Amino acid sequence: MRRLLALIVVLSALAFVPVASATTTVGGTVTVDGGSADGARVEVVPLTEQQQRTDDAVTTTVEGTSFSVEAPDAPAYAVRIEHEGATHYEVLQNRTRVEVELSQQLSGRVVDADGTAQSGAVVELIDENEFVVDTKRTNETGAFAFGPLEPDETYELRTTVGNAAYRRTVDPSADGNVTVTALPPTNDTSVLGVANRTPTGHVVQIVPPANDSEAPSVVETIAFENPSDRPFLGTVTVGLPADASAYAAMVDGSGAEYRRTDAGVELNVSVPANGSTQVGAAYDLTGTRFEKEVRRNTTSLAVVLQGYDPSRVRHSSNLRTGSAPIPLLTTNESLATGTTISVDVAGARTNATGSTAGSDSTANAVEPSSSESGSIPSFPGAPILAGVFGAVAVGLGAYRATRPE
Repeated sequence: MRRLLALIVVLSALAFVPVASATTTVGGTVTVDGGSADGARVEVVPLTEQQQRTDDAVTTTVEGTSFSVEAPDAPAYAVRIEHEGATHYEVLQNRTRVEVELSQQLSGRVVDADGTAQSGAVVELIDENEFVVDTKRTNETGAFAFGPLEPDETYELRTTVGNAAYRRTVDPSADGNVTVTALPPTNDTSVLGVANRTPTGHVVQIVPPANDSEAPSVVETIAFENPSDRPFLGTVTVGLPADASAYAAMVDGSGAEYRRTDAGVELNVSVPANGSTQVGAAYDLTGTRFEKEVRRNTTSLAVVLQGYDPSRVRHSSNLRTGSAPIPLLTTNESLATGTTISVDVAGARTNATGSTAGSDSTANAVEPSSSESGSIPSFPGAPILAGVFGAVAVGLGAYRATRPE
């Protein structure tokens, strides 16, 4: 999750923070090399400093090469410009004007290992803020083309051939024509590692119980990274504590079928070549103690304790209280495969269920959860962790709501 992933929340209207009704003029220019942006649709979304939406979006159109609109006062704005089927995004902080130049072209082909054209492959163009700029399908020669694009932007090509996905970073100003070689997938789990993300690629959220029991539930997510040129198609396992009872699973934000094995929760997963996939599992504990072995080398791990007082939580020596807007524990150093971590929340429950991030928004509240409660909790809304938790809450929540009892 990386490079302002929290902005996804902005445009999908998942967070809302009221502000005053005063307005600010937001405007700018849009120029197109060899063409015109006249009539292009512009949407301006007011944001907080933490990239949360504060008010309704306002829209206008480009007249000639410029646009201007009165938007609700806000510390920042997201500007979305639609031109010839593509959508370009800019984030304005401490400024209210933007200059967008569309002058670069990007074309290429998708071929297999033998050089045979792959027609009908889906190719997405993603910008630096993780927004989808445009989507194409390759023609009978495997060709695709995007443009005009911004000259100072680095993009990611996300290509899907059958069930296999491929990733490639491109700079249109330097790489105007690219070839995506769709190598055959592998099912060798040794190519996968835990992603070295900021803030972390492995998160354990301990959730207060919804009933009179002291035993919490756990929502655990791991980002699996595939640094190879071949996509991974196979099964991965989220290891569970010995006393855990799983009740939901997720793959990249969507509910997923899973199999309970002696090792944990097993899921079918596709991890793109040079990309990553986030998986998750929700499970109940039978007591107040969480203990498990780490199944893969992990650079960092976070244990979220919202609803509990970290100073009253007993934990293994390889964990320490983290510095973040929400209560959590983090690792002292990297964890090797087979290392045991433990947390005991007995007597550590707090009365407050809101975030300590200082926001009045109910988006930061904690909800109790378990297999009996019939719900998955909303994850903390603090921007530092939004990218890690956002897809998990939506994916597991949707799966839990539709799962037959």
